[in-house]
Order: sequence, then structure tokens, then C-alpha cells
Amino acid sequence: MLLNLTNALKSALKVPQRTFFNGLSFKKTYNGHKVIGYTQRQLYDVVSNIDEYKNFIPYCTHSIVVKTQNINNRNKKLTAILGVGFDGYDETYASEVICERPGFVRAEAAPNESLFKQLSTVWELTPHHDSPSTHCNLNFHLEFEFSSFIYSQLANVFFDNVSTLMVDAFERRCYTLYGPPAPPILTIKKTD
Repeated sequence: MLLNLTNALKSALKVPQRTFFNGLSFKKTYNGHKVIGYTQRQLYDVVSNIDEYKNFIPYCTHSIVVKTQNINNRNKKLTAILGVGFDGYDETYASEVICERPGFVRAEAAPNESLFKQLSTVWELTPHHDSPSTHCNLNFHLEFEFSSFIYSQLANVFFDNVSTLMVDAFERRCYTLYGPPAPPILTIKKTD
């Protein structure tokens, strides 16, 4: 009888399994546009060189391309292993990357990746119409959702900074490799 009473109490006091969070999405999205004082080719060469990410991207602990498939002389598909670390948390994930020379790079977390439910980064680079030999337009899209509730909460705190840090890191890498950026393009608007 005591055993039945104990089981009845356990069943009555059973805590629901996070049903409050099950329907919520923790997906984060960032879209940005910026005119960069480097050429399309220079920025593409930095963005598509994943093996070097560990040397300049904040929180990237290691980066290595483990497979390269040349689609044609301008396009390739890469598989890369990347490590991220922050405040005692260290994780590794695989990424599938499509590089289309001279102006497109898309990276997505590999299928069945446990760290992310979804990760997609798109870089679109075009020569700037006023100064194509010195400037390019960067359209940047970042969308991700962690599999872990804890990582999702950390992302809520740092998301705005991380997306800005990413773009800034690539600009700093261009500076390291190519020197100072071209001066900003002055736009004169005609008034009536």
C-alpha cells in the first residue's frame, strides 16, 4: 500500500517536460548591407578561405576544409569543420559551403549537425557601381537556431554583437592582407 501511495504521489507531482518551450522558435536572423573599401575579388578571397577563419574570426577556435569538390573553374563545394568557443563552452560543427567566384559564398550547417537546428550564412559581393575598382557592395545574411536551449539563450544576449563582429572581422582581415581600405565614396545628392 505504501508503494502504491508513493507511485501515486510521484505521478501527481510529475513536472511537465518543458511544454512551454516546445512551440517557441529561437531562430535569429540578421540581414545587412555595407559598402566595403576593398574590391569584390579581395573580399571574396577572404570570405572563401575558410582554413584561415581560426586566425581572425572571434570565437572561432579552429577551421579546416576537409573536402573540396570543384564544380567548374569558378565554383566549388567545400566541407569544413569549425570550432567555436566562448566562456568555457567549446563545440565543433560541420559546414557545407558553396563558393561561386567572384561574388557569392553560402555556408550551411551540415545535415544531421547536432549543434544547430539551422545555420545559414550568405555573402553576396558585387562591384560598387560608382567605384568598382576600389569598392564592393556586401549583402550579408545570417540565420541560425541552436539545438540547445542554453545556447539559444546565450545567443539572445550576444546576437547583435556577433553579427556585427563577423562583418568587422572580415574587414580587419582585408586590412591585414591588403592594407587600409579605399576612402569612403562621397555621394552628392542633387537638390532642386
